[in-house]
Order: sequence, then structure tokens, then C-alpha cells
Amino acid sequence: MKKILALILVNILVLGGAGTMVATAAAAEPSPEIRAEASEAVQNKLYLVPGTYMSAGEKKLNTIVASGMTKLTDAECAEIFTENAYVCNKATGEKLPTPRSTRKDKDGNAYVFNGWWSIVEGTVTYFKAVPELSETTFLYADWRADLSQRKDPVIPEEGEKAEPNHYLMLKHGDGTEERVTLIRGFTNLSNAETLGYAFAAEIKIEGLDLKPGDSFMVYTTGLVKDSDKAEISPIGGSNQMWTIDLEASGEKDNDTKTYLSAPTSAYYTVDPVITYKYETAGTYNLYIKYFSKGSKMAVYMEPIGLT
Repeated sequence: MKKILALILVNILVLGGAGTMVATAAAAEPSPEIRAEASEAVQNKLYLVPGTYMSAGEKKLNTIVASGMTKLTDAECAEIFTENAYVCNKATGEKLPTPRSTRKDKDGNAYVFNGWWSIVEGTVTYFKAVPELSETTFLYADWRADLSQRKDPVIPEEGEKAEPNHYLMLKHGDGTEERVTLIRGFTNLSNAETLGYAFAAEIKIEGLDLKPGDSFMVYTTGLVKDSDKAEISPIGGSNQMWTIDLEASGEKDNDTKTYLSAPTSAYYTVDPVITYKYETAGTYNLYIKYFSKGSKMAVYMEPIGLT
């Protein structure tokens, strides 16, 4: 009820005439709680992402045909770094729509929709209805080509995790390893690779902690054609060689080579390991882009705190 009252107050304040606004202001100033709930209702959005696929070398878009759905333009998709997205305007608890796809596997079997999923506290969770939003939320379509699998959404077993599309496999000096997720962003370099999306992409992490003796390799989805899982990168080009470019910024007077070392080029049989060589621990922002069909990986790292 509070949310309904909050929205009514917002509509009165925004749409009402001058006399109405004066009367409302004189009657009562909306409480901070009501104003916060009204703002939350406006800001929090539910995006549904039905996905894309490649067919005969061309990208195809899966679709959503249902009331309460608004398809975003390419420019709007770029703003949220998500391709082929729809805004869901249905109310909390309403049934989510079933998307459509013309994709088929190599045997001609149609892909079947298996449910809308998101990652909640590190675990894949499926949704049949519009969830109550405490933040802007993205739900992704799960498509299955194997018709023997269940079509109904299934809550995964405890401990089952979704593998990120982009991540670092970080090896510490003591021999322990951890996987650090990278997020995808937009770059204005038109010659950068798109990583399977509609626009040139940059993958990054802000606040990466590194200590002397640490090293890492980068895993990325979208460089290998038709690959739907993260592969070690960069990948071998036409001559089966890859290159790593550690970039510098004259504007910020910063050189990645101060902190990292890596082989400049090697054959694909050699692991592309990047080593942290600085003498003390530090916290960094790390940015990665790809060129030349994924055979060149450009790495830029800037310190935000050194010890």
C-alpha cells in the first residue's frame, strides 16, 4: 500500500496544476520513507535478455512477443552494456513471458526455452514470475537443444555455480588459485573485438588486489567462433601466434609495464601468463581489449592504492 500511495503522490506533484501542488505541499510533505520508495519504484528496472545466436555467419536475435515488454534500441542496449534487451513492465508476481527463437542444433532440433535465470548470491536461480525488485535486475533466457532435458525451470543443486563469461585465473605466490570475475563494458575503439556482441567491448575489473609473486591468465567468451564458454586468451591468429600489449598512458603518466610482465608474443602452445612484478602489494583497475580476431590482447592497469 505504501508503494501505491507513493506513486500517487509523485503523480500529483509532477502532473498536477499549480493549485494542486500548493495544496499538497501545505497539507503534508512526503516522508523520507515515502520519497525513497517512490524513487526506488522509478529507478529499479527488470530487464529480460532473450539472447542471440549465429546462423550461417549472421547474428540472429531471439525475441519476446508479449504485452508489458518494451524492446530497447541499440543505443539503449549499449548504455546498459547488454545486447537485445527488453524492459519488463509487468507487476511483481505476474507470470514472465516465453521468448521465441528459430535456432536449431546441427541435427535440426529446435532450441527449447528452459526458463529465465539470474545469479543470486553466486548461484544460478530460475524465475517463473516477476520478482520483487530491490535493485535493477537482469534475467537471461536459458535455451536447450536437447529435447530430453526438462523444460520447466529447475532450481540447481546446492553448490552449482554459473561460470562467468570473462574472468582471471589468479595464481598467488603461495600456489593457491582463485577465479576473479571480469565485467564487460563499452569502448569507443571501433577496431576492438565485440566479444560476440553488437559493439566493441572492453572487459575490466576495478579494485584488483595483487601481491608480489602473483600471476594470472585471462579467460574470455566470444573470441572463438560459436563458443559459448570462456576460453584462454589471447588466441592464436592465422600464424598460430598471439601477442600481449602492455599499454601506457601519457595523460595519466602511467605504464602497465611498471607492474606487469608478459611475453610479447608466442605460439598458441605457450600459456599467456601475465606476472605481477612490482615489489609491494597494490590495488589496481585492470582493463583488457582484443584486436586482430582475438590474437592480440591489450592490457592496461593503473594503481589506485600501493603499500
